[in-house]
Amino acid sequence: MLARAPRLEDPRLALGFGLTGAACLAIPLLTGLLTGHPAGGATVGLGAWLVAGRAIANPAGVRTPYLLGVVLSVGVGTSLGVLLAGSGWLMVAVASALAGLGGLVRPIGVTPALTLLLTAANPLPLDPAPHTGLQLLGGLLAAVLLTLPWPWRRTRPIVTMLGEAADTLAGLAEAVADPAVGQDEWDGRRRTASDAIAEIRTARARRLRWERSRAAEDVAFALRRVFHEIIALRGLCDTLARRAPGAADEVGLGDLVDSLSASLRAYLAECPPEQVPVVDFGDRVDRLRERGTCGKREMVVLVLLRQIAHSAGRIQTALDGSAEAARRLCAPGLAPALDMATLAVPPPLAFDDPRVRHALRVVLGTAFASIGIVLFKPAFPHWLVIAVLVTIQPTYGETRARVWWRVGGSTAGGLVSAAILHVAPGHWPLVALIGVSAALAFGLAPTHHAYWATFMTMCVLLLLDFQVPQTEKIAESRVVLTVIGGVIAIACTRLLWPRGETDRLAERVGRMLDSHAVVARALAQLARGRADAERAEERIRKAAVDAEMVAAALDYIAKEPGGAAPGAVDEALEAAQRVRDDLLTLISVFRDEPTGAGPVPDVLDAVAGHLRAAAEAVRGREPYEEPAADVGRGLADDAAWVGVQAERRLTELETSATEPGPRPAASEPGSGRALLRTAAVDQALRSLDADAVRLCAASAGAFAAPP
Repeated sequence: MLARAPRLEDPRLALGFGLTGAACLAIPLLTGLLTGHPAGGATVGLGAWLVAGRAIANPAGVRTPYLLGVVLSVGVGTSLGVLLAGSGWLMVAVASALAGLGGLVRPIGVTPALTLLLTAANPLPLDPAPHTGLQLLGGLLAAVLLTLPWPWRRTRPIVTMLGEAADTLAGLAEAVADPAVGQDEWDGRRRTASDAIAEIRTARARRLRWERSRAAEDVAFALRRVFHEIIALRGLCDTLARRAPGAADEVGLGDLVDSLSASLRAYLAECPPEQVPVVDFGDRVDRLRERGTCGKREMVVLVLLRQIAHSAGRIQTALDGSAEAARRLCAPGLAPALDMATLAVPPPLAFDDPRVRHALRVVLGTAFASIGIVLFKPAFPHWLVIAVLVTIQPTYGETRARVWWRVGGSTAGGLVSAAILHVAPGHWPLVALIGVSAALAFGLAPTHHAYWATFMTMCVLLLLDFQVPQTEKIAESRVVLTVIGGVIAIACTRLLWPRGETDRLAERVGRMLDSHAVVARALAQLARGRADAERAEERIRKAAVDAEMVAAALDYIAKEPGGAAPGAVDEALEAAQRVRDDLLTLISVFRDEPTGAGPVPDVLDAVAGHLRAAAEAVRGREPYEEPAADVGRGLADDAAWVGVQAERRLTELETSATEPGPRPAASEPGSGRALLRTAAVDQALRSLDADAVRLCAASAGAFAAPP
């Protein structure tokens, strides 16, 4: 499995982090050479490398307390390695226990076990006490150096992603009323925008424990609101195009779309224009109402246009309300304020918990590799256990992918290192080579694990040679033992609960159905005026996360032995996306004016009941039997309600046309808006019902046992 060549415009590149990580190694090496203690400098450099390697998951957001915890892990691993050197079976037990603890508690990670193995398996270049002290000194150097306020740490990656998301949303807004944009292209743009929003959420989640930028939080929230409103705007414009094709040109809907797109493109631009023209679409609708007739068709058009104006107004309000935060993010040299986040309490552990099973895999894999070391005593044995430690992942698919990347990268890095060691360069050339390989390893690590495996292998092998001169045999051993370690890792995940994602797929789909049912119930409460729109939007975000988990599970199942996901799950995911789009449209309608009592909340409750029933059928692997026809009855009641309102409105119009004197208050535009708003809600409910039925049928049909 080959990694794509990195590109300079790739936002995942961490070039600043790469140079800083290389400095963590180069500074002690150069200091050791200049002071006449190269072995001591290499020991400090090794400690710095062990700590810096834990920062690659989130270079811009890593904090000093976290890295100080890693330094403590290095001290524990080094001390245990000194004590257990030569005690083969005891080392097997301790290394396995540390590996399992690291797999269970992510902040601990592989560092203690990795440090123990490196210390116990290699001859110490110094006495134990100075060796331990210098490694801790190197870890402290990395913890301080990496967390200084460098330009690449000023949430610049977040700003880049936010700007790209704003541009993507601008492109999505341009497609709202463009007749040339078909449904397939619209779905593609919506997925791109959704992925951009999800990427921001992932980046912010990485900072959740240690660092948060309030300005970035405000901008991210505004962009999510804009995304939801654009989805609702598309539904309203589609309805307008079907009901009144010429109305869009009459009020200049294209001007509104262009204005929204321009506002989004200028939102996080480095050099925004001084003023972006804002179209007062509500004023245009008012003028159209004043010069038009008050027939039924015209009233429908006016209601739809007014809803479009409301959605556009909410988009502009979201952008204006966070404009100051956007300016702070874009201002050069300003670091956003930091807030400490509350640590989440982890759920109780159980054997079925994926974390527990992953920890058991790590324990058994480490123990098996360690026993092999004790029995067969290969050269440079620690590489075997290290390969197992860093390769085993929570699922079989992830482990298999990691093995390919690890073996390929270690082979490439080992071959280059063998050639360098064969030449046996002096200390000064080694410093340059170690610095370059470290910069490439840390800088390219976020783009693909294969790059990290390649250049990290070179860096570590050359660093060990700097401590104690080595031959090319260490590189050959590294490659062979990495391959064997990869085989052990695959065997562990292949033999120990290998089809975890396949077995959990029904539960994930059931959870997705439940979360969509929760959204429908929250929307019913919103329609009754008993909840706010923000709560419903939060429920939609959680439902989208559950759908993303199902999609990720499908990717992993494709790599599991004997695992095959039912084809209907893909159809269920597509239907779930359409259900969320329908719900977003209804949220936009109900945000300002709930319907109160009536058929609409009952229809939404019935839809939620159907989704709940489908979730139970999926978990029980039983055929889905649709409950009583509450949805159909509710839709019929809603259609009748639209007819009653239309008849009432027509009666009012006829009365006002035949009777002299001032028009009664009931015939003011508000009652006409209510009529057509009810018609728009009726259409959205029917679309929701059709998509929910498709979602329930596809989900339950995928898991129902054959008769």
